[in-house]
Amino acid sequence: MSEVPGGSQKDTLNDSTVNDLPGPSGAGASSNSVRSHESVTKRVMLAPFFAIAAWIVPGLGHLALKRWGRALIFFACVGGLAITGYLLRGNVFPPHSVDLFGTLGFLADASTGIFYVLAKFCERAGPDVSRAAGDYGTRFIAAAGIVNLLSVFDAYEIALGRRTM
Repeated sequence: MSEVPGGSQKDTLNDSTVNDLPGPSGAGASSNSVRSHESVTKRVMLAPFFAIAAWIVPGLGHLALKRWGRALIFFACVGGLAITGYLLRGNVFPPHSVDLFGTLGFLADASTGIFYVLAKFCERAGPDVSRAAGDYGTRFIAAAGIVNLLSVFDAYEIALGRRTM
């Protein structure tokens, strides 16, 4: 068996190996594995709530998971893209649409969460897609929704324990 310099063989075992070792009675299950199983079950049950929180307010799911840096970055990115798009007078798609493009536009816009609600306050003059700035604004709003969807998926994966970063 190889040994790590400055440490013992015990230091090289990871948690899953320690939990799989037989206990003093040879049962194979220890109190650590029971607690680990309970925490995994709790994470699986709470993961959808972290995802919903991340969708409603960008970064809130990461904030609840105590990932302060990611929460700030996602909130700043989604908020910056959405507000820039609104100030450029980009088109905010309504919930009802007759074509597929309008429906996809609504889904992308609604994915910005709370910023979709703020669109009504920023867009008093209405969209102006006759200029290039308005067209860019529409794209910025959609990009904000896509970034927030990535935030939702990331918070969900972290809550499940599949991601550790």
